[in-house]
Amino acid sequence: MQMKTADRTIQLQLSLLQEDLVRLQALCSRLPPPPDVTMALRQFKELGPSFEAVAAFTSVLRSNTGALDEGRRLQVEAQLRQLTVSLWQLHLLAVAPRLEKMAANVGHLPIGTRFVLERWLKQLNELRTDADIVAGLDPALLGQVEATARQVACDATDLPDFGRG
Repeated sequence: MQMKTADRTIQLQLSLLQEDLVRLQALCSRLPPPPDVTMALRQFKELGPSFEAVAAFTSVLRSNTGALDEGRRLQVEAQLRQLTVSLWQLHLLAVAPRLEKMAANVGHLPIGTRFVLERWLKQLNELRTDADIVAGLDPALLGQVEATARQVACDATDLPDFGRG
């Protein structure tokens, strides 16, 4: 009985995740190409929380699969893995043109951009530790996004350190 309830709950949560992915696809498709570096950075920063919320929900759902029998657990984990790959692929596709716009005019980025990009690079480094997810991504796109983010992070103005004497 408890296993059936857990399975129904997980199936509902998987459906919600699919809806979230569709919602994110619609959001990304409505984003206009950034006309300038300021809008590119704004769009880049606004995309993050939407994707992070769905990724967090995916992690929570993954931790709840223990109540399922092994066959169903493996099936749900495969679905979650595919959802995670789709989520990351969409995120990479969405940020790539924004990063390119920032890289093209890095001198006009505001102070603090380096911090934003370093945080993004940390997320990409964590992603790299999950070989199953990385294997499902477009390697050229991932490499391009990483390289452009590193370039922008290196060239962007850092936050001032007022503690130095």
